[in-house]
Amino acid sequence: MENCTTALIQTDNSPRVAQVGITRCKPEMKDYCFHGQCVYIVDLDEHYCRCDVGFSGVRCVHSELVRQPLSKEYVALTVIVVLLFLAAVSIASYYICRRYRRKRRQTNASEYKEVGAL
Repeated sequence: MENCTTALIQTDNSPRVAQVGITRCKPEMKDYCFHGQCVYIVDLDEHYCRCDVGFSGVRCVHSELVRQPLSKEYVALTVIVVLLFLAAVSIASYYICRRYRRKRRQTNASEYKEVGAL
């Protein structure tokens, strides 16, 4: 057993955690795990995959959707950008309404002048 180490594992048959010897898989088993490292559990005579981060399953086939919490800086930046956007929309709406009302007053004033001229 070259490169043999020990690990604590829990199997389906045994609910207790036991110390077992593990070693690297043979070269013909190098593609056994899709996204991880193949190890051979000597005491159980089984191949096992140590999955890379983001993968799970017996042979590391399933991709996990890993949710990481948002950092405080990201949340603060998002809040600031949203507030700036809302301020810009409010200011633009104010000036558009003001322009519309002014134009409407001018239109009404010119109609009254025409009526008064008759």
